[in-house]
Formats: sequence, structure tokens, C-alpha cells
Amino acid sequence: MSKEATFQERCQSLFVIGAGGVLGATIRFAFSGHFSPATATLLVNVLGSILLGFLLYNSEYLGYVTPKAKMFFGIGFLGSFTTFSTFAVQTFQMPPLDASLNIIENIVLTVAGVFMGRGIVIYLTDLKDKRFVFPLPGTLTTLLKGRHVGHMVYGIAGLSVLILFPSMAGSLAVSTQLLLVGTGGFAGAVLRFLVAGAIPRVREIHTGTLTVNVIGSFVLAALTFSSVSGSMTYLVSIGVLGSFTTFSTFAYESFRLLEEGEKKYSLLNIVLNLGMCMAGVIAAQLIFG
Repeated sequence: MSKEATFQERCQSLFVIGAGGVLGATIRFAFSGHFSPATATLLVNVLGSILLGFLLYNSEYLGYVTPKAKMFFGIGFLGSFTTFSTFAVQTFQMPPLDASLNIIENIVLTVAGVFMGRGIVIYLTDLKDKRFVFPLPGTLTTLLKGRHVGHMVYGIAGLSVLILFPSMAGSLAVSTQLLLVGTGGFAGAVLRFLVAGAIPRVREIHTGTLTVNVIGSFVLAALTFSSVSGSMTYLVSIGVLGSFTTFSTFAYESFRLLEEGEKKYSLLNIVLNLGMCMAGVIAAQLIFG
């Protein structure tokens, strides 16, 4: 394969991930407007973990998820729909008891969410193996396979933007906010993929995910304590940094270690992400607060 073809494939992959990031960030932003900040973050993290568990175990057990679909939905959409940096800053700003409960709720429910997604896939696998009527319509199964998926990814991304923006834009201000969040979501998802992918695992710990979560938490805290507002909040804080960090991937990796019998590493992964991200927030508060 020529270098030019490799470069084109690389750019296409980044575009697919970025398109998923646009969708994930804008839906997270729209979703958060209906709940209190901490509740909204908890809900998107849990829902995103369930969906990621379903997606990745679907790929493993059933094989209906192609690499491009995994990039768009897993890395792009769900990675940007969930956020670790927002969780870390919100937790730091809570009273000690509320902060402790928020940590427990997010950790336990997201890991349980991955388990739930896995359980759904195993149930569907059993149905398929026993030759029962498979729940997915034949047309959807066809769309999730082969050459159709490339067009499906771009179509979903384009339609989502076209539908989401006008339907939620009651004013020009809201439309501008969504545009800024979506633009930031594209950049954050692509940066997360590049940074996390460039950092190798250390034994069983996914240091790539750990790195983006720590960096994102520190930078978001620095902007928050510096009282950054206006367009920068929507573009950078909600868009870029919300999408640059990811809770669903962290939950999936922690659960996967449990499933593989690596209980110590699973606990270590949780402690490192929590401890280092909170340390980053504290450092930002000391420097910029």
C-alpha cells in the first residue's frame, strides 16, 4: 500500500472519529440542559458506558460492528458523549460527603453499565445460536456490514447535525453555542484518539486513557478557576475538553480487567484515574484559583 493511500485512510479515520465527536458533544450539551450539572454528567456517563459495552461486545461476540462503525460510535460518539474532566471538576467543587457519593455513583454505575451492555449481547448471542428469530431487522443487519457502513456513518453524522441544530436552536445564541460545542467536540475526539493511541500500555494499565483524562481534568479546572466564560466555555470547556476525556472507555477498560481476572489492575486503574485527575484539579486550583 502506498504512502498516499495510507495517508488518505488515516485522514478518513480521523474524519469519522471527529464526526462522531460532533454528535457526542452536542447531544451531551443538549442533554445537560434538562438536569442539574452533576446529575447530567452521571446520566451521560452511565448511558454511554452501557452503549459502549454493547457496541464492543457486539463486535466481539456477534461481529456486526465494522471498524469504521467502531470508530464513529465507540471512539467518536460515545467517547465524546461521556466525560471524565467534567466529572472531576464537579466532584472537586462539592462538599466532601456529596463528592464521595458522586464518585461511588459514577464508578459503580458505569462499570455496571458495561456489564449490562455485555449481558444484552450475550442474550442476543444465545438467541442467535439457538436459531430463534433474531431481534435485529434484516435491513439493519445489512447496514451494519460491509461497504454500506461508510455511507451510513457519514449519513448519520450529516443528518444528526442538520436535525439537531435547527430543532434545538430556539435562538441564534443557542445555535451558535451548539456550533461551538460541535466544533470543539470534533477537535477533542480527534486529539483524544491521537494522544491516547500514541501512548503504550504499561503492563495492564491503559495509560493512554489515563493520560487524556488527567490532562483534560487539569486544563478544564484551570479554565474554570480562571473564570473563563463566553465562547471559550462552549468551544473549549464543553466541546474540546469534554470530548478529549472519556468516562465510558475508562469504565470499559476497568470492567475488562475484572473480566480477565486482573482485579488488582482493575482497582489500580480506577485509583490512578480518580487520584491523578483529582490531583490535577487540585493543582489547577492552587495555580489559577
